[in-house]
Amino acid sequence: MDERFCLNMATIWSTPLDAQIKMACDAGFCQIGLWAKDVEGAISAGESLSKIRGMLGDSGLKVAELCYLGGWQDASESQLKPLLDVTRHLCELAQGLGCETIVAVPAMTPGWMQGAPARFRQICHVAAEYDLRVALEFPGIAAEVKDLRTAQELVVAAACSNGGLVIDTFHYFLGGSKLEDFNSVLPHQIFLVHISDAMNLPLEELRKPHDNRTFPGDGIIDFTPIWQQLNRLHYDGAISLEVWNHQLHQSDPTEIVMRACESLRRIENALTDFKRK
Repeated sequence: MDERFCLNMATIWSTPLDAQIKMACDAGFCQIGLWAKDVEGAISAGESLSKIRGMLGDSGLKVAELCYLGGWQDASESQLKPLLDVTRHLCELAQGLGCETIVAVPAMTPGWMQGAPARFRQICHVAAEYDLRVALEFPGIAAEVKDLRTAQELVVAAACSNGGLVIDTFHYFLGGSKLEDFNSVLPHQIFLVHISDAMNLPLEELRKPHDNRTFPGDGIIDFTPIWQQLNRLHYDGAISLEVWNHQLHQSDPTEIVMRACESLRRIENALTDFKRK
């Protein structure tokens, strides 16, 4: 399996952390995307951060991302200090896991764009204290930061070298991003790629969170133009499979991971073809 491929644990959402690590390792992944809730749950159950990192090391897994930091864009002034404390906590977890990148999610409601660059800058400054990066995701269901152009403009306005983008193929499709939005993106601004497909449903149905994603190649997204742009930009970072689907989570997680590997093999062939060209 391509060493860039990463298994984001949203794909097997309810699986305990130790089982997540084992399944990713057994499937041949070199990278894993963890959620803070799972790490915190393991710590609450008696595991130490150093032991979790040891488990990852023994499994040959690098933590490509830690999800996620929310609430930063729409926090009131009175909420700012608690927000920065949460940011530091996530940074401490990420640093302890050997992870370089924290994923940040913007506000879902409108009215928060004016102060967004300054707020993003603040969380980037906290992350910089830990030598970490903050990758901004643009959810297609967000009211404002829902497409590549808007997210990229926010990152540029914040002007932090450790602030960049998550290109999520599902959100790219759902939020109405356009191919020409890549024209203003610089190679160093892409920190992470999330990959999943969209079921063959109307857009309004797809906007129902977390139930309408599927494995790459099983849905309606044309990945070819996205791969072409990433290839043009010489992106060589993690490609993280994140199939967040509550119905899928009812299945055996081992079977889910097998399906994930099958879909990524198709992607691997496509990526290899682009490199040859």
